[in-house]
Amino acid sequence: MSRGSRAVLLVVAVLGLVAAGCGSSEDGSSGTTQPRGAQGSTVGLDDAKAQPGGSLAFGMEADSDGFDPAANRWAISGTMVALAVYDTLAAYDAEGNAQPYLAKSFSHDAAGTVWTIELREGVQFSNGTPLTADAVKQVLDAMRASGLVGPAVRPITDVSVAGPLTVKVTMSSPWFAFPTVLTSQVGVVPEPSTLVKPADGGASPAAANPIGTGPFIQTEWLPSAQWKGKRNPNYWRKDADGVQLPYLENITFRPIVESTQRVSALESGDVQMIHTDDPPAIEKLRQQTAEGKWRMVEDAGEGEEQFVMFNVTKAPVDDVNIRRALVHAVDVEDYVQVTANGLFDAASSPFREGSTWYAPTPSYPAYDPGKAKQLVDEYKAAHGGAAPSITLGLGGTDTLLAAQGQYLEQQWEAAGFDVKVDAQEQSVFITNAVTGNYQVQVFRQFGSPDPDFDYLWWTSQNATGPITLNIARNQSACVDAAIKQGREQEDQAQRKDAYAKLAGCFADEVPYLWLYHVVWAVVADLKVHNISNGPLPDGRPSIPLAAGDFGGVVRLTNTWIEH
Repeated sequence: MSRGSRAVLLVVAVLGLVAAGCGSSEDGSSGTTQPRGAQGSTVGLDDAKAQPGGSLAFGMEADSDGFDPAANRWAISGTMVALAVYDTLAAYDAEGNAQPYLAKSFSHDAAGTVWTIELREGVQFSNGTPLTADAVKQVLDAMRASGLVGPAVRPITDVSVAGPLTVKVTMSSPWFAFPTVLTSQVGVVPEPSTLVKPADGGASPAAANPIGTGPFIQTEWLPSAQWKGKRNPNYWRKDADGVQLPYLENITFRPIVESTQRVSALESGDVQMIHTDDPPAIEKLRQQTAEGKWRMVEDAGEGEEQFVMFNVTKAPVDDVNIRRALVHAVDVEDYVQVTANGLFDAASSPFREGSTWYAPTPSYPAYDPGKAKQLVDEYKAAHGGAAPSITLGLGGTDTLLAAQGQYLEQQWEAAGFDVKVDAQEQSVFITNAVTGNYQVQVFRQFGSPDPDFDYLWWTSQNATGPITLNIARNQSACVDAAIKQGREQEDQAQRKDAYAKLAGCFADEVPYLWLYHVVWAVVADLKVHNISNGPLPDGRPSIPLAAGDFGGVVRLTNTWIEH
């Protein structure tokens, strides 16, 4: 295989890791909402007695290319479907901490380099195969070997079986936040034989016919049209009253890309439940929920950020003063009002104010158009009077993203920049991102409740080469030291200090212009109950709308519908 062919394959693999991070945001009783700026999420559960049975159709923002976690590219919607078939070894509690889910327990040695995963007894895959330590080892080894998700588990040096239900995972360095990555695509456990690819190198069985330990069994998948599943009669979970989960008999996921069409499908009854992060849709649905029309839950927790990504290796944004000028030039509060109807919180770091990880960043460039123009004038004086030229890449052509690009273009041109907006097809946009073929892009990313999950996007180790996961290509000793401390320290206070330092690094080095913290909402017909994540197996509350790095995901294990 030629070097060019290998590079193309690696780009395809990496697309899945960043697919949800590109470009546009599009994509207990009625009236349950979360006010802007509040922390955490509303619960979305109620005390009504569940009615087992019934069917539910869920309108989601996209489809996936398949359900092999080691090979297919899951964004928010792909993760939702996957969690109908698979269980993750870990899941977030209401505080955003990774707790055992399919695993019974996690423990580690004093150094944080050897982790022990104990599995639950009596769990079976939906084809009757028992869940064993050997099965988990096979799956984790497949993840480590994957060009798609392997970078997320790079510190793992060995996975071994220590007993029928006991797995030991050895790291090259301390990793006290290790269970966090097991809340994601890396942490699902397919029946191992489904991950074996045929001799001709084609897709594994899991890609089109997934088999897991999860609450539902796939019955049909028509790509770009619908996915159907039926209740797994041998699912291992029961509710607090001993009733077998899941409650629903059948589920259907329908990809409906345009947010307005997704809302229309809910209003017409074509689907009974949707998710969205589209500001006009959320504003409309909030009002209708207040009028008693829907149930609605919003995730106002850590969440993703929308931001401008600078390729710090490309002139003129390789100059930190030019990056500062671009940040100084944008009135982010006004940007939120104009492009997001004022619904979201303006950002100045990857952490929402009031969250576990937030710390003030006084060195981050504040809105100051005069300072922006001064820095541009200084650049022009040093470069023969030529205005700095900026090409802003957008990952789509929808109306909202076009408005966001226009706003940034106007504010930067007012500061003296020569600006071109380049709207690209999404796969081209992402390829340009990971290959470094861009100057400036609008992105959406960094949504994990625990920032250790975002380590791979920020480490200098991933900032060089033809393909990069550190898409800003920001090589920073400051950032590396901070995320290393966050990963290798067990003490929570030291971890908070680490991510406060990280926010300060970003404020000083300016690889990103932070815009706003994204909010996801799940909305359902009044006949649908328990529209957010139900409790963890030990009874403690789950985070309502999150899995892995994504904020718009809900497990439908505890959801039920009046029928």
